[in-house]
Amino acid sequence: MTIPLPPIDLVLFDCDGTLVDSEIVTAQAWAEHTGQFGVSMTAAEALARFKGVGMAQCVAEIERLRGGQPLPQTFVADLRALMATMLSEHLQPIAGALELVQSLALPFCLASNAPREKIELCLGVTGLRPYFEGRIFSAYDVQSFKPEPDLFLHAAASMGVAPVRCAVVEDSLPGIEAGLAAGMHVFALQAHGDASAFPAGVHIIRELAELNTHLFSAN
Repeated sequence: MTIPLPPIDLVLFDCDGTLVDSEIVTAQAWAEHTGQFGVSMTAAEALARFKGVGMAQCVAEIERLRGGQPLPQTFVADLRALMATMLSEHLQPIAGALELVQSLALPFCLASNAPREKIELCLGVTGLRPYFEGRIFSAYDVQSFKPEPDLFLHAAASMGVAPVRCAVVEDSLPGIEAGLAAGMHVFALQAHGDASAFPAGVHIIRELAELNTHLFSAN
């Protein structure tokens, strides 16, 4: 069933897990890297712990699991290098992502918690980068990370669109919470699993192809 929406003037996409299938790849990098520092976890465990969570919080969690012992200063840089290698070798777009951005009639942009370098790598590897040139917003640019709404509000203001006229496409709970806190209409991409725990007012989609139907009905 199509959910009624007010007119939408801008679509804000998350990147990891929404446009690119990067989360299991980066979770594998986490599992491999943390093992060197005495913290054993599977990629599935890393994904469950770190999905949608900012790097500083992830590092703090690893240090907690190490009994409060600090990680070396090179930990994050080495982890990001490993992630970049694995993403370059294994990353794929989410099913329907290319087709969606090629057909979407509304203006759109990307707003991600990830560093700009990682965003651009992921978009480049998957062929999505040309569609987002000049419209990429990183939480590192504003030093505010989802679930805080600042990144989405900054992106909307930069694009000249009021939050109430924006639709956010997310897959993680922090991103969903950020979109709601920003006063935007939120679509949660959940190909599998139970979405009943999501806050009220979130529109659930099972594949990206559904998004055009919802937005077309709104406009």
